Order: sequence, then C-alpha cells, then structure tokens
Amino acid sequence: MAQSVTRALTAIRRYKAGPEQIDQAILAAINVTLCLASGGDDRVAEGFNNDIALSGRRFGIGH
Repeated sequence: MAQSVTRALTAIRRYKAGPEQIDQAILAAINVTLCLASGGDDRVAEGFNNDIALSGRRFGIGH
C-alpha cells in the first residue's frame, strides 16, 4: 500500500475521524499517490477525481 494511504489510515484511527472526513482523507491520499507515481502529472489525479464524481452521480450522490 502506498505510504500516503497508510498515513491517512493511521491518522483516521488516531483522530477518530467521522465518515465524511474518512472519505476526504482517503481520496486526498490516493490523489497524492497518483500525482507522485505519474511524475507530477496532475491530469492523472484529475482523471481519477472525475471518475469518482461520475460514479457518485450514478448512485444519486452529488449534482
């Protein structure tokens, strides 16, 4: 597992994060990992973010 995701999970446990904070922490960690793995190409992370947003819309979440 990527270090950023491991750190996010550790912080979630330590600070007893609520559900909405858990989602944000995990998504932020994934975005960091994607950006680093792609050599700083933020389009990779943005593509992931768009996929997540579209998936949420299919389940009636968001706009």
